[in-house]
Amino acid sequence: MTPPSVVGANFLVPNSSFLVELVAFLIVLYVLRKKVLPRLSGVLEERQKKIQQGVEDAEKAKKRAEEAEADYRKTIDRARQEARSMVDEANRLGEQLKVELRQKGEQEYERLVSRAQSDIDASARRVSEELRQNMSETVIMVVRKVVGEGLDTDAHRELIDRTISEVENEAAATDGVKS
Repeated sequence: MTPPSVVGANFLVPNSSFLVELVAFLIVLYVLRKKVLPRLSGVLEERQKKIQQGVEDAEKAKKRAEEAEADYRKTIDRARQEARSMVDEANRLGEQLKVELRQKGEQEYERLVSRAQSDIDASARRVSEELRQNMSETVIMVVRKVVGEGLDTDAHRELIDRTISEVENEAAATDGVKS
């Protein structure tokens, strides 16, 4: 058995409780629209603006970072070029210094060789003179012993010196021909 109110009620036809519920719903909608939705929309709009501002700030920061990176790369490239030019300049100066030192060394070598040659020539002349004096004294001593005490030392020394000079000139002429 079914209750008569359930059987007689048609769910497609609105009853009085429906109208009360509909009016209450419309009042809630009106209150929501006038009081809650504006506040909620304001909060949502404010949040939307903050998000938009954050995106714009992020784009600006990204652009600044890209510019900073480009400046960094330019600075690095400039520093590398300067370093390369410094290294090239140092190499050039090193080569120049090496050439200058080599020239100075060669000049010093020539000067030392020239000085040594002049020292050798002076020593040879001194030895030759000493040898000439020793030779003339020896010859005079030998001639005195052979001939006797009657020789004039100064006259004979002059004769011996002249003879030695002639021998040296002949030797020098022979050396000049050989060269």
